[in-house]
Amino acid sequence: MQATILFACGEPTAWATTGGTGGSSGLPFALGPILTYGIATAILAAGVIVLVTMVALWRRTDPVPTPVPAGARLSPDGYYWWDGTGWRSVR
Repeated sequence: MQATILFACGEPTAWATTGGTGGSSGLPFALGPILTYGIATAILAAGVIVLVTMVALWRRTDPVPTPVPAGARLSPDGYYWWDGTGWRSVR
C-alpha cells in the first residue's frame, strides 16, 4: 500500500521497495546487529574479568604471624622477636 501511495505522489517505486535512497551498503549482511553484539560481548567480558580479579584479590590472605610467646626477646624497635634460631615478625 505504501508503494502505491508513493507512486501516486510521484516518487519512484524503487525508493519504496528498497527502503531508502535506492541502494544498499554492498555488504551481504547487516553490520549493525553484529557490531551491537560485539560491543555487548566486549563489555560483558570486561565485567567478568574485573569480577574475577576482585574475587582473587579479596581471597588472597596474608600469612598469619606466629604469636609472640611470653618472655620472648624483642628487637629494639619492637617489630621482631627471637625464636632461638632467627628473628620473626611480630605482625
